[in-house]
Amino acid sequence: MPKYQGGLRRVNEPEKNIIQVAIIGNPNVGKSALFNSITGASQIIGNWCGKTTEICTMAVHYKDREVHFTDLPGIYGFGSHSSEEVLVNDFLREAQPTVVVVVLDAMNLERGLYLLLETLERYTQVMVVLNKRDLAQEQDIVIFHDRLEAELQVPVAPEGLKGRFNPVELFDTVIGVADQLAPVRTYTLRYGEKIERLLTAGKGLLQDSPLGSARWQLLKQMESEDDSLQTEIISSRYNVAEDIATRITSRRLTGVTFSDRLDRWVLHPLLGGPLMLMVFAVMFFLTFSVSRPASEWLAESFDSLSAALGVFLTDIRLPVLFVNLIVDGIMKGVGAALGFLPQMTLFFLFYTLLQDSGYMVRVVFLADRIMSAMGMNGKTFLPLVLGCSCNVNGILASRILTSRYDRTVAILVSSYAPCPARLGVMVFLVSAFFLSTTATLVMLSMLGISLALMIIVAYVVSLFIPRTGESSFMMELPPYQKTTLRNLFLATGRMTLNFVLRIRNVIIAASIVMWCLSAFPVGPFEQTYIARIGRFLEPVGSLMGLNWQLIVALLFGIAAKESVLSSLGIIYHASQDSGNLAEILIHNISPLTAFTFLLIYMIYTPCVTTLVTMYQETKDWRIVFYGAVGSFLSAAVLGVITYHLGLILF
Repeated sequence: MPKYQGGLRRVNEPEKNIIQVAIIGNPNVGKSALFNSITGASQIIGNWCGKTTEICTMAVHYKDREVHFTDLPGIYGFGSHSSEEVLVNDFLREAQPTVVVVVLDAMNLERGLYLLLETLERYTQVMVVLNKRDLAQEQDIVIFHDRLEAELQVPVAPEGLKGRFNPVELFDTVIGVADQLAPVRTYTLRYGEKIERLLTAGKGLLQDSPLGSARWQLLKQMESEDDSLQTEIISSRYNVAEDIATRITSRRLTGVTFSDRLDRWVLHPLLGGPLMLMVFAVMFFLTFSVSRPASEWLAESFDSLSAALGVFLTDIRLPVLFVNLIVDGIMKGVGAALGFLPQMTLFFLFYTLLQDSGYMVRVVFLADRIMSAMGMNGKTFLPLVLGCSCNVNGILASRILTSRYDRTVAILVSSYAPCPARLGVMVFLVSAFFLSTTATLVMLSMLGISLALMIIVAYVVSLFIPRTGESSFMMELPPYQKTTLRNLFLATGRMTLNFVLRIRNVIIAASIVMWCLSAFPVGPFEQTYIARIGRFLEPVGSLMGLNWQLIVALLFGIAAKESVLSSLGIIYHASQDSGNLAEILIHNISPLTAFTFLLIYMIYTPCVTTLVTMYQETKDWRIVFYGAVGSFLSAAVLGVITYHLGLILF
């Protein structure tokens, strides 16, 4: 069994003495980096799927104890104002963690201390991890963690040199808190006379429970029943947090920081937008130029493997129909889908780099200006960002919006965000038909068209739903920071693996269906079911310059967008026996047709899962109808205009 520093090893069997550890903290404090550093060599044992975020639990062994760490979304308190807060509260109530780890950011101590103070009121077995100490020291900010430990009577594990933690110290502290080896904490946050009197009067009405201590439950009850009491409670916590931060921190004014100097350019009212476009242009250019050789090699290797497998299965005298299903169906479909794996891996790598550096938060800040100019709430951009991971996630994230208008806009425009499935197909086709520089311009133009359609959708919604109850958009900008290669590659690998695991069943199922339709009835390919369906729809496609093969692929894409490439792979390989998919497509369709197909593919009807989620979130079939039919009509109209305009110009 492999060993790791500090006695960590892989978890391969269930054992007793399990310690459940919940990791909480403000957004951007480094919870996930901590989680990855202490569980990177561990086995995923479960996922608790929430409404907008997936909560991941991983396990490690240490000194004959099994410790389950759970990475929770960033929150500022245990309220119920955001989907993240609701999700965290639901998890804590159901999972009943043994130890709660509060991660504090040394660069933004006061806000983290507020969450710590409320956590200490709610739970008894709490410890603190002090993060980003190295960044603070670079700006001559020194946090005396021993003072914090003595002040609040809570164990504190500080970050070491170069942002690393001592795993032995960290795990020993977790076990000590779980076994209640430390003296009983006597610290209690005191409120004003009125609140303390109400707390005294309420003693005995509530009992300590998995939800939290009786005192904390009474405080939450007061907050929900009286706005003035809520304000006083929150203000008291912030005042105490500010006072503690002042006493445990030594700060020397250093003037303008590196982040401040960089933000003068990055967040400039005039230069910020063009710089953002330049960053994404470079990202796409590198994605196309670097991944192209790997994608070609992967396609050729898969073709060779398919041919060798076909020979092997024939030699062992398996039925011809079964051999064709495996080689011409599953292998061709899966091979076509895996053709965009190098592009997706590089895209995830660059995206993770931008996110970990702190730049993606600036992108949201810049987008808030654009959203406001378009008449949309800045928060609408957050569902769009999550929609890039999956349109369903974007729709679910619209719950953070309080206005009906804002929610409706967010739900409808989220379907225009390019999810990884769409993006993978688009990147593959763009890379196949255009050189790296041209491909970058094509991708940016696609994203620009998508943004323009979002503006149109927001305007159309405003004609039917009045704008009322606008909510504010608050966001903090963390300092820029370097990411470690280990965390970068771990995150990229995990995102790529999750993407592959998510699409594998869809690709295999779609490949089997497509092969059956393209193989039967037995005879000339032109007489198969798939050819008949395509010929029937071809007059519609001809208006947009699309042949029947492309129309059929789009039809199957309604079930799942990732099945488009596998469908194309099977259709074209069924009619043309050799060559990888990129080469076959280049010889059968023009760049103008490819551009038109990409545009239609990016816009047209969302997948079935997205449409179902739309109804579940709105309970309104009219919105689902507009989401399906509106996007289809938009794609058809733009497809016709683009194709015929291209014929005139080129």
